[in-house]
Amino acid sequence: MFSRTRACPRGSTPRAAVARPWFLAPLLLLPVSVAGAAGWAPPPMRLEVDAREVMAGVQHAQLVVPVRPGPLALAYPRWLPGEHRASGPITQLVNLRMEAGGRPLAWQRDPLDPFVFRVEVPAGSDSLDVRFDYLSPSAPFGNGFGKAPNMTPHLQWVLFNHLLLYPADAGAQDLQVLASVRLPPGWTADGALPARMQRDGALSLPAVSLARLVDSPMLAGQFLHSLPLPAGRRANVRISVAADNPADARIGLPVQEALRRLVGETFHLFGEDALPGDGYAWLVALSDLLTHDGLEHLESADVRAASGFFRDARQRVQWSVLSHEFFHAWNGKAVRPAEQAGRNFQQPMRDGLLWFYEGLTRYYGDVVLPARSGLATPQQVGNYLAYVAAQIGQERPGRAWRSLADTAVATPAYGEAPLEGTAVRRGSDYYNEMLLVWLEADVLIRQRSHGQRSLDDFCRRFFARAPGADGTRTYAREDIVRSLRAVEDLDWEQFLHARIEEIRPEPPLGGLLASGWSVAYDDRPNPFIDDVEAANASYDFMTSLGLRVDGAGRVQDVLPGSPAAALRIGPGMRITRIGPAPWSLAALRDGLRLSPVAPVELQVAYGDVVRTLPVPWREGLRVPHLRRDPSRPDLLSGVLAPQVPPSVPRSGPNKERSFP
Repeated sequence: MFSRTRACPRGSTPRAAVARPWFLAPLLLLPVSVAGAAGWAPPPMRLEVDAREVMAGVQHAQLVVPVRPGPLALAYPRWLPGEHRASGPITQLVNLRMEAGGRPLAWQRDPLDPFVFRVEVPAGSDSLDVRFDYLSPSAPFGNGFGKAPNMTPHLQWVLFNHLLLYPADAGAQDLQVLASVRLPPGWTADGALPARMQRDGALSLPAVSLARLVDSPMLAGQFLHSLPLPAGRRANVRISVAADNPADARIGLPVQEALRRLVGETFHLFGEDALPGDGYAWLVALSDLLTHDGLEHLESADVRAASGFFRDARQRVQWSVLSHEFFHAWNGKAVRPAEQAGRNFQQPMRDGLLWFYEGLTRYYGDVVLPARSGLATPQQVGNYLAYVAAQIGQERPGRAWRSLADTAVATPAYGEAPLEGTAVRRGSDYYNEMLLVWLEADVLIRQRSHGQRSLDDFCRRFFARAPGADGTRTYAREDIVRSLRAVEDLDWEQFLHARIEEIRPEPPLGGLLASGWSVAYDDRPNPFIDDVEAANASYDFMTSLGLRVDGAGRVQDVLPGSPAAALRIGPGMRITRIGPAPWSLAALRDGLRLSPVAPVELQVAYGDVVRTLPVPWREGLRVPHLRRDPSRPDLLSGVLAPQVPPSVPRSGPNKERSFP
């Protein structure tokens, strides 16, 4: 996920009410069939979803569960792949009823596991009817795709893990589910699974494993349009966009071409016939009523962004969510950590390898592939790298007590951490800090091989499918090290251990410096930072005063050891004046620019206490940018250079792009 934090397109035809038949490769989730071991192979479980009440924000689920008489435990999915924590939205399940043979049954929640419901199946019953409702929240109440809105008046997500219970002892790969979805009149849908329109108007999906169904969300909308994105002979990649505003679903030709190049560059990175399954769909929902994020699936991506996503130039910095989730089809889905390949969705996942799962994806998905494809300009990528280097280099004093590894391992416990305290606590640094570590590894391979090899070679080797292989496979840390050593003979175990497990107060900027670039600070705007701050309503003055504020001047976090910390400014306080001027972001920036000649004075309110504080800061406004070091070869431009010649001639001479 990009932690930060879309009328028919030209060349396409109006989309039918069902998705094209793209088939998902089977998931290998350590299949062990309890039912099979007991000598009983149940028929498929049936799930009917009524998703017509979008204005009420309710989806109705009706299940027919094959059972045998006796005690039965039904589980609500708790640990969701890609979310890295137990984020199943059990609080949104309401109106639960169970019956057998038309007679209501009393159920009880397991006293030790609130995600498990226990019921006694009466003699003579071979099926259990289960009904409940799922409430889509109107506003987010925590981290997780079930703790944020899934519906607007014009579009909705059907996430099957929100809409089912299953026998708690069943393997997710073993249990078969036959699902159907009923949509509002006139709506269309897309997803990884092929859908067939029934006579009653419902969309019928094929019988698939529980694992495959949960990995195949459906996006539906009143204004949904799909665009194929052929790349060479692999033409089964598409983007489907549902939007509250019909104009947002139209993707301009420059974006279409960038997406086609992204497909081509990704296939080039992983090799011919690289697609893990038989197809891939970016499912993109555009609405200001949704929380904006992305979640990976093997053959699709759940992407949620603001209205105007493809039309508003300021949102271009967020387009990397598309390349990020696409890279995850290989890294995290087709090839996943063994410690996350649980038997079902109740088995806790271990997140110790997120530095590879998310860190390598942040490097390729948010930096390398956007630059190579044209989703981002070299200047935008440079501004992003400067932002990351400043954050990891100057805004994380927590590096002095907490290892990078711990930011991954502790993910399930830190998902609801507030923004305040991030500087000293650390955030999900296995994303951004590992971006810098993988850049260092890439540059090191390029230097030692005199440009003959790179981290691209590692990706081709590590994520390659054996001839005739199908499904997914797992890996451990030693597999990563072994593949790195096969590309370049180096003590990669020590390289990784020193940067991941060891406490290192100094930031890993060696790769950026060795690539011929460094971070410089001045008072010029960094457009990437400006756009991200405006989108998040959070403004970073950490490298100057040492604080982060919102648009109203409320302090969100303070950097220990900074001028703001020395003045005992803390989260929850509000800056009301900058010198004689009332609070505004412009006034604070202007005051900092003038600080070398005219000291900044802040008026800060906390409850009924108002203080006027002269700030001991004389270094002006410090905004990070990348600066070229002419004494070193420019390896970064080579990392970001397109690897696939453009299929359509560009206007003007086809010159090599310089960075930034």
